[in-house]
Formats: sequence, structure tokens, C-alpha cells
Amino acid sequence: MGIIQILLSAEFNETVTLIINIATVALAVKFRKSFRSTYPGVGKFYDALLLATIVWFIAECFYAPGYFSDYFSEEFIEKSELIADNIWIVFQLLFFYAFASLFGALINNYRVEVVKEVPKGGENESALMLSPGTHIVFPGKAKGFFLSLLKKYPGLVISRTPPEEIKRRLGLERTPVIWITRVDGKSHVFPTRLEYLGHLVVEFFKENETPKVVLIDCLEYLVIENGFQQVFKFLLNLKDHALITNSIILLATSQEVWRNNEWTLLTREFPVVDRDNH
Repeated sequence: MGIIQILLSAEFNETVTLIINIATVALAVKFRKSFRSTYPGVGKFYDALLLATIVWFIAECFYAPGYFSDYFSEEFIEKSELIADNIWIVFQLLFFYAFASLFGALINNYRVEVVKEVPKGGENESALMLSPGTHIVFPGKAKGFFLSLLKKYPGLVISRTPPEEIKRRLGLERTPVIWITRVDGKSHVFPTRLEYLGHLVVEFFKENETPKVVLIDCLEYLVIENGFQQVFKFLLNLKDHALITNSIILLATSQEVWRNNEWTLLTREFPVVDRDNH
């Protein structure tokens, strides 16, 4: 048998198909953890598609005897193909579920709700006056500054603390909280997904064309996960959008957690707020 005949034979084609399937499954398993970490919102899609690929490979194995009829009886081939047909149905169901999960994740993409919530007990107090942009506030004063600004602006909190706990500490009920965590969830954002986090904040700023206030109290954690330069660029981008939309960002942090050059860069772009001066 010549090389051309071998390349065109059903046996050769089926062998190549099986090899490609094995390689596909191996790559999918290898990059599963990385993919789910980077794109936690579509983790179900990846797992379902991976499982569908494995089922597809199993079905191909049962179809294979039909391509090597010289080595198997006709009765064995018929039984094998019947099993393969049933497995193929499972593959189609898994494939459908995978893309249904993907479309569901895309359609239900998390959007931060704009809520105007005046803190209880402070209705008659005057709101803190700050210029639009990004400001550094010391952790001990962050809560008071943020609650004061909520009297004037709809707010958003970005934190390492779970939403329920943050709302309890601040005495809030409806103000949205984005939890920076490796746990998947609707209002959760993976710490290394700065681009996605930035997208959520920018869309929040643009909603209703109303000035907003955002409190970020997990700056150090974001730096641990992404590095200072990446987070600094992320903050500069948010600052520009805050200025454009007349919104305010509060960065809850203190000097002692930063290197001198880092603190210099931060304070050069983001002034430190002291209520005594406002």
C-alpha cells in the first residue's frame, strides 16, 4: 500500500482523530486551573466542554472498530457502534449544556446597581466636600468619610471583606459591595482581574450620568496579587474616569505599608484627605 493510499485510508484518518482527541483532552486538563482562575465566571462552560470532549473521545474509541474491520467481527462492530451512538447523545447534551452555560454567563454579566442610600442617623449632618478624582484616606477615617459622602452620592465598596460583613460595619443595606476573592460568585471579582474590575467601576460611574463615590479598602491585597505597577496603572485609569464623571474614589490605606517610592507615587497622583482641612 502506497503512502497516498495510507493517508486516504479510513484507518489512518481514525488514528489521527484519536490522537488529536487525546492531545485536546490533555491540553484542556493542563490549562483548566489557569482558565478558571482567570475567567471564573465561565468556569462551568469550560468544565462542561472538557467533559464533552472526553465523552466524544470515548465515543470515537467505540466507533474505531468499524474502521478496522479486518480485525473485528461484524457482530462486535455493530455492538460497538450501538454503544458509540448512545455515548454520542451524551456528548451532544454536554455540548449543549456547555454553550448554554456560556451564553447564560454572558447575558447575566454582573452589573453594579446604582443605589442612593443615606446612612441612618446622619440625615441632618452635612456631607463631606471633596473635589472629583481619587483621594487617599487613612483606614481609621475611611468609614466616616465614605458615609458622609453617601449623603450626596450613590456609593460602591470594593473590599476583601464579604459584603454582608461590610454592610453590617457601615450600617448599610442596599449599597453594592464588590468582594475581591478567589471564590466564584455574582458580586465577586477575582483579584487578578483588574481589567474586569475596572470595567465594572467605569460602567458604574457612567450609569445615570450621576456623580458617584467608590471606597476601595483592599489596595494592599490587589498589589500582592498583581504587583504595584499594574495596580498603579489601574488606579490612574479609574482616576481619569472619576474626573470625567465628577465622581470620587477613596483609597483606604496608610503610609507605613508602602515603600517610600511607592508612597511618593501614590500621593503625587492621589492627595491625602484630612477632614480638618475640608
